[in-house]
Amino acid sequence: MLFFFTLSMQGCGGSGGSSDNPTDAGDQTASDEVVDNASDNYTGSEDQAVIDENNAKDLAITAVSGIIHAVEESDYAFPMQSAGKNFISSASINMMGTADASSEMCIHGGEAIVEYDDDTGHIHTFHLTNCSYGQGIHTYTFTGVMYHYVYGDDVLSPFTLIHDGLMTTSDGVTRDIYRVYGCGDQRQSCNNISDYMGDDGRAYRVTDAEVSEDGNSTNTASGRIYDPNYGYVDVTTEIPFTLDCPNDHPGSGRLRFTGASQSSGTIEFISCDEYVLTTSNGTSNTYTW
Repeated sequence: MLFFFTLSMQGCGGSGGSSDNPTDAGDQTASDEVVDNASDNYTGSEDQAVIDENNAKDLAITAVSGIIHAVEESDYAFPMQSAGKNFISSASINMMGTADASSEMCIHGGEAIVEYDDDTGHIHTFHLTNCSYGQGIHTYTFTGVMYHYVYGDDVLSPFTLIHDGLMTTSDGVTRDIYRVYGCGDQRQSCNNISDYMGDDGRAYRVTDAEVSEDGNSTNTASGRIYDPNYGYVDVTTEIPFTLDCPNDHPGSGRLRFTGASQSSGTIEFISCDEYVLTTSNGTSNTYTW
């Protein structure tokens, strides 16, 4: 099973990453100013990377970008977290066809059309167009699709949930979203996938991200980050890091990234402009962003 936000947001703990590709959720129509340029989903290497002196810097940058992406997304409220959950909790079984869920889901305007599975009667697909939900600074607008797959009739049956579209936050910034979340039987063995575009125009992937913030812009995070060329590294926080630099890079803290064959490295943030990269083979170098 692959798999981010449950319908109830309860009972799911992260567990190891998955190298399987999620279900292809199709394309969405891009519009407005998009931070993460819309593109195909991650199609790069799914092997564990071997960190060496030739790729350590690239993998360190991948690790940092993935962790920053995870921190940013941890602040989002996705449609199924609130708007979709409100509708599903009151929806009755409808053996076929569609229903208009705009009033329940898009409380600030927009459209939400729900499509039912003809065989099971379960809600299968949400089609959202400029669907605005949330409150205050946590108001969002989503255009795209959400796929909801349930593998059984019990409320605790395994499921997969996919968000694929464009989400605009209250500050007017639009981001391209491709996020998969799911759990096994009894809501166990849950994991999450989020694909994003790097500054180099290539697709990257984060799985099983866990983020905590102490209220003073100091973060602790971990996750499995996939580089399209080299494969994945597992990233953990050794010293909590800050994200208050004008260039959006960490200004302090240290991350460790681990690959195959007992290879690893650390990246310590000296300032907003400098970091020290140390690898398990003993090399250590200072770089500027």
